[in-house]
Amino acid sequence: MVNDFYGEQSGPDIFDIATAYENGNCGIIKPRTNVVVNTNRLWYGKNSTVSAFLATAYDEKGRKVDSLQGYFLEPVTDYGRAEKSGSDTSIMYGQYNVIPKNEMKKRIVERRKQRGENVEVEDINLKYDWYLDNPPGRSGIAIHGGRTGEHTTGCFIPGDSFEFDEKNQDYVINNKEKKQKLFDFFNNYGRNGIKINVGP
Repeated sequence: MVNDFYGEQSGPDIFDIATAYENGNCGIIKPRTNVVVNTNRLWYGKNSTVSAFLATAYDEKGRKVDSLQGYFLEPVTDYGRAEKSGSDTSIMYGQYNVIPKNEMKKRIVERRKQRGENVEVEDINLKYDWYLDNPPGRSGIAIHGGRTGEHTTGCFIPGDSFEFDEKNQDYVINNKEKKQKLFDFFNNYGRNGIKINVGP
């Protein structure tokens, strides 16, 4: 069953979130929903790792309001190097906050100022829209576009499914469309936070 496979949290489907986003001129306030993304690493290849994911949105009372599933492609998994900067491997399994680019810039500035550096938010250049905050030993881990393990050094590349090419290399299908759907999901439902549980 899908629920068991992804480790989905349960909750009654009794709240139509779409209606709360309509007719903003009437004073309707967006509910403080949050998102939990559960991943399960399925395939450990020579050049990449494939995970299934289920993103679930919950309202303030913990009721499930929507979900989205797909796959992530990561680089090769080597837990002996997962916490080493520049290792070009998948990150260590665990729970991480997923935050937008502007929030990531603020956190980078805060950490660098704690080290005594004179830096401001406008000095920070980030390429992608969504980042995992502070995975052990790593930086710049994002969710972004791409197709194969060559397009990631630790980041997550979403897709609808995955296949192998003639070189036995994993790749994801429909990355651009799935990435946009996932980012829309974050923007619509992540007002009260987004967490990703990266499974081993």
